[in-house]
This record gives sequence, C-alpha cells and structure tokens, in this order.
Amino acid sequence: MASKTRFSGRGWGVDLHTHTQASDGLWTPESLIETAVERGVQVISVTDHDTVENVKAVEIEATAAGLDFVTGVEVTVDWKKSVYHLLLFGLDPDNAELRAMLDESQQRRWEKRQRMIDALKSQGFTLKGLEPVDYPGSGLLPTFELSRALVSGGEIADLGQARALCRTVDLDGAITQPVERALAIGRAAGAIPVLAHPGRGGSEISAAPNEVLDDMVAMGLDGVEVYHYTHTPEMEERLMSFARERDLVVSCGSDSHDEVRKPLDWHPELCRSLLERLDLEDNALAA
Repeated sequence: MASKTRFSGRGWGVDLHTHTQASDGLWTPESLIETAVERGVQVISVTDHDTVENVKAVEIEATAAGLDFVTGVEVTVDWKKSVYHLLLFGLDPDNAELRAMLDESQQRRWEKRQRMIDALKSQGFTLKGLEPVDYPGSGLLPTFELSRALVSGGEIADLGQARALCRTVDLDGAITQPVERALAIGRAAGAIPVLAHPGRGGSEISAAPNEVLDDMVAMGLDGVEVYHYTHTPEMEERLMSFARERDLVVSCGSDSHDEVRKPLDWHPELCRSLLERLDLEDNALAA
C-alpha cells in the first residue's frame, strides 16, 4: 500500500472538486485540464454549482489528456434553515429529472440576478463591466458575477468591497433545493452523494455537525468530503471517524476556481473508498 501522504507528487493524484466558467470559476475546460496535468492529477471531476453545462466539454479534454474523469455537480441545498453544498459524483448528466431540478434553480437564480441588478442601478451603478451571459442555464452566481462586473467596470476598486455591496442587495439569499430532493434525484441519476466541505462555515454556507450529517445519511447521503483546503487536521479527524463509523465514502478536492488555488494531486489512498465505488481504484491505486 502506498504511503498515506497528502499529495502524491507522482502524476497519479486525485482532485474531485473543481469549478469552471460555467459557474463561479475562471477555468475553461482546456485550461482546467492542462493545469491539472501539470499539477500531477490523474483522476478529476468538474463540480460546477447547480449546472452540468461544462461536464461533457471537460470530459473530452480529460480523456484526450489521458485522465480518468468523473461526472459531477455541486448542488446548493438546504436543511433545517441552513445552506449546504452537495456533491453528486458519477451521475448521468443527461438525466431528465436532474436537468429539471438544475434548470429550476437556474431560473430562480436568473430572477434573483435581475432583482440585484435593478437594486444596484437604483444606487447609481451602471454595471458597465457586466458581460452578456446565456441565462437561464448558466451556473454563474450573481454575487460573484456582479462583484466582478463592478471591479472590471472601474466602479469599485476592491473585489471584497464589491462583494460586500452585492450582498446588501441580495435579499433572496442562496437559491437552494431541499436536501432530501437533491439526494433522491441524484441517486436516481446514478450519483454517489457526498457532502462538500462539512467543516467549512461562512457567510454563504453552514458547517455540518455530526447531527446534521446523520440526518442526511438517513436520507441517502453516501459520503463526506474529508479533505478540503479549509479543513483543519482536527476537522479531518472528526469527519474521518464519522465516515468510518457509518461506512461512508471519503472524498478529497481542491475546490479550485482559478490560478489562485490550482488543482491538487491528493493521494488516492485518501479517497480509496470513493474510487472503489467509481470503479477507478485499479488505475488510481496501481502506481
């Protein structure tokens, strides 16, 4: 068995959490895979927020580069008035029920975006830096999109200040799906549901204590993303213990959106349980 180091550094690492321009990332399918190869990744998944728009494009690039590709999406869900992110791995991106759920979220996000634009313009901002997008259907997040537009248009100098301003006109909050619905639809689409970064909290999402994780396991959750850049060693230990006690799969991902945080070659032993469920263990663990 290979040594259990965080990064393999040998060209056979695993990164199951990345984002492209289809949601709030800056990677194109081409640049994501090119960078992943440079960083020693062998198994990769693209998990854009509430959209599978770039799944096939990334798969084509990954296959051409000789990488193992895992279909995925990151669905924004709610449970007991808190917001979480649910990763669905190995899904059929053409599943009609899955598409309908994601389209519904995109339509609601589009309507929210329009309300935020109107509110910013009522305050005197022109949003001249806003680029045309194809809505609904895009997974772009309005707060990030409009913040970048304010900065690129020269109306606000600092991205952090722009995001803070956009949050003041976001009266709807996160656009979510009930977690039980997302779990049921994801499983019906062939996916393995894994809760993303359960130890992470913040302004947009909540950290998930064991009690919440147990609720979701009872509804069909199959795993947890133990290894994430925001998790401390103590968080990793807590989540790994939880996964072992309940026989859940373990995932690891960079949550890469751009050059600031690039894809990472996590050691495949860290997520052996998930790779086995995805029938990828022979390739990823053979080295």
